[in-house]
Amino acid sequence: MLYINEYSEALNFYKETVPCWLKVKIHGKKPSKKGEKRTCDYCKRTDCKNLKTKLHQHTFSKRVKDFFTLDVIDQLLMNEPHLLVDLDDKFDKENFSKDDREALYSLFKESGYKTYFQTNNGKQFLNHLNRSTCTYCNRNYTLSITSKYASAQLDHWFPKDKFPILALSFYNLIPACSSCNHMKGSTDKNKDWWRGEALSNLLHPYFAESNHKFKFDFNFDKNTKKLFVLFRDIEGNKTLKTLKFNLIEDIYQAHAQLELKDLYDLRKKYPQNYLKYLLDKLHEKEPSEAEKYRLLFNIEKNEEDYHKRPFSKFKNDIIEKLLSL
Repeated sequence: MLYINEYSEALNFYKETVPCWLKVKIHGKKPSKKGEKRTCDYCKRTDCKNLKTKLHQHTFSKRVKDFFTLDVIDQLLMNEPHLLVDLDDKFDKENFSKDDREALYSLFKESGYKTYFQTNNGKQFLNHLNRSTCTYCNRNYTLSITSKYASAQLDHWFPKDKFPILALSFYNLIPACSSCNHMKGSTDKNKDWWRGEALSNLLHPYFAESNHKFKFDFNFDKNTKKLFVLFRDIEGNKTLKTLKFNLIEDIYQAHAQLELKDLYDLRKKYPQNYLKYLLDKLHEKEPSEAEKYRLLFNIEKNEEDYHKRPFSKFKNDIIEKLLSL
């Protein structure tokens, strides 16, 4: 998993895009007077993106509006994960009508996340996050091309089917590929586990923990002539649990006879350490170390840039090992 260390630009975009939209949908807006310059009822800006947002088709009851106050909406959208589960727990305990509850689920999951955010704003959100590859596996890009549109692939750290009112929460939106998104959505963990144990067992992409790291490794079986992906230098039990939960070993083992074999062959099938030769040879043009890795292996060398190209962490760790042989 790659941490999302810098997200201030994305958060600013999010604050300009989501809160007023949700407040209009739940609380409505005042009718504008003819000839009067329109300002947003909530952020008081004349350039708010949601000045033309239409009212929700379902008129929510007073109970819903009393629960989802303007402050609670802000908390729901921008609180950190451990506070989000508390808010979701309070929501579950409220005695909302069946119609209100179903309308809220549809508002957050369908019209809110799927239509308004992912389809209309997801690509811009990813651009502001400056994320190109999957946060969980760093194997695939996060843009999905459907018909003539490019849409952002975003995972919900707390699954939106189990936590529908968290479908728009900032810290619950994780850039991910379709494979990891589907895998996380099909996990057998129930809501109680997610609410009570997930944060103590799994690393969260937005909140880096310095003592939780790992490196990829490999082993060559001389009998079967096959390569196997391993891990080394694992720091922290949460790291190991996160790797297992996200099936990282299985995912990369599928590439053992592909990307891993290509690198292994560069080291083993030549009379000298060909990897070192290639890296040294490029000194004649004096490119930076990062440029060498980009040109030769199509990856980023610097850890803070791993998210820009698939396989960057995996190949860097393997190359480091091969250079030491």
